[in-house]
This record gives sequence, C-alpha cells and structure tokens, in this order.
Amino acid sequence: MKEEKIKVLALLPMELPKEIDLDNTLEAMQKFVGGLIECITLSDTGSEVTLVCNDEGKLLGLPLNRPLWDGADVLAGPGFLAGCDNEGNLTSLPQSTMDFYKEKFRAFIIEI
Repeated sequence: MKEEKIKVLALLPMELPKEIDLDNTLEAMQKFVGGLIECITLSDTGSEVTLVCNDEGKLLGLPLNRPLWDGADVLAGPGFLAGCDNEGNLTSLPQSTMDFYKEKFRAFIIEI
C-alpha cells in the first residue's frame, strides 16, 4: 500500500543531509527537485534505495551537489533518497539506511 507521506533523506547543494517528510506524489517530488524526476537505484546497503533527482540537472546547470559512485558521476541540484517496495512504489527510508547515507554524504559536500 502506498504511503501518503514518506520520510526521506534530503540532499541539497551546500547543506548537510537531513531527514524530511515528503508527500508521496509525483507533484511533490517534481517540486522538490525543480523539474522532471529521475529515479536511480543505489545498492550500497544491500537494500533497495532510490535516489530521486532532476532528470535534467546537469543540462540546466543546477548547482553541483555530491559525487556519486566514488566520483564517477555527480548529482546536480536537489535530490532525495527513499526506499522502494517490491511494486516499485517509493517508501520511507528505513532509519538504519537513513543513518548510513547521512554519514556517507556528510563528507561529500562539493565546494565551488
């Protein structure tokens, strides 16, 4: 069953990661990232984690946020991490996973 609100880890340029509640709607997600969304699966923790970001972040010249995949790519603009169920719906990020990514992305703020 789809949750109305989900607890996600917000990744904003030049800010520390923070837990927020977000309406679990396409409109709320698009508003958060500032445009069309792209969902990217991360597997650092062995569980399904989805990075939701602006599909055109780099093309639009959005501020660089954090390196991804050990520097192989970079997140441009705002994004957030959410869980994912077996039906492909976004879910709240489990607290242990939230804590893992808070620490992982704490040290990766890009300074320009």
